[in-house]
Amino acid sequence: MRTFQLVKVNAATPFERGVQYGEQAKEKIKQGVADYQKLFAQTSSWSWEEIKEDALSYLPLIEEVMPEILEEARGTAVGAGVDLGGLIVLNCRYEITKFIRENECTTCAVLPTAAKQGKTLLVKNWDYRAGILDHIVIVQIEEPDGTRMIGLTEAGQLIREGFNSHGVGLCNNALQSIYDRKGIGIPVTFLRRKVLTCRSFDQAKKLLLTSQRSVSNNMLLATKEGRAVNIEANPAGADLIEPVDGIITHANHFVINPSLNSLDSTPRAQRLHHLLMAEHGSITIEYIKKCMADHANYPDAICRHPSDVSLPLARRGLTVASLIIDFAQHTIHICAGPPCAGEYTAYQL
Repeated sequence: MRTFQLVKVNAATPFERGVQYGEQAKEKIKQGVADYQKLFAQTSSWSWEEIKEDALSYLPLIEEVMPEILEEARGTAVGAGVDLGGLIVLNCRYEITKFIRENECTTCAVLPTAAKQGKTLLVKNWDYRAGILDHIVIVQIEEPDGTRMIGLTEAGQLIREGFNSHGVGLCNNALQSIYDRKGIGIPVTFLRRKVLTCRSFDQAKKLLLTSQRSVSNNMLLATKEGRAVNIEANPAGADLIEPVDGIITHANHFVINPSLNSLDSTPRAQRLHHLLMAEHGSITIEYIKKCMADHANYPDAICRHPSDVSLPLARRGLTVASLIIDFAQHTIHICAGPPCAGEYTAYQL
């Protein structure tokens, strides 16, 4: 059974936490930097040095808004023995590869009125390039104030999605709007990591709504108290989707303001909603695992598999991981690779 490396971090300062992370995941981080250097050589007219320069241009704003998160990234580069530019490319790859991107990821939140035993569950199938499968890691961090967090990411990136000991969890989807542009904003990977320091739903929601951005992103926020909201954010603003009957599902299209769309993933979001409503009031983690392995509407299915054979295998779309956060049990269930073919492993916060 395939599993991801678990990186455990506990240090007094952000820089030291980054160093611990970098040292433990050193080989995977180096592999990831080399992978993106190869990818951009195949897909971009920019040189690797130009791409690093572009990524580093985000640093002044990050330094101003969340310097402690930037210090964690600096420490990760030192611990892994890679240059800061390459490490920041990893953390800005969403922004760098934004134009034009494919449909990526399906998420949902299931609240106590819809779940068995009154649980709150936050769920994601992470769809991306098959080539990153071997350098995904699970990162578990304990900060000096006692805040603990755990989540998934590409090695070298800050935590992309997960939850913390205050009961705040976040999952994300790619969105692309007519307002997306090259420009300076807080890279989504940095923003996601910052959310996991938040102590409440309202604090996290405010952060997600007020942060400066140059590209669109969908953010599904949920907490242990049974609250959830989906934020469809773009450079011009954000729209909120509240739960209906205790369920939110989302993929890669703007629901509230469809005129913003330059992607369409309606079948996946609707299919997942249909599957969840079929078990409304008794949804379990085991049932969600079956939902996330669904192949209806292939190739635009919830469980994604490579379909474009014109692309090199490493660049074909795949569900590289699936996760289910159970706030009541302080547990995240993670499947490495497509959930139709793998098994979920439970990790305790």
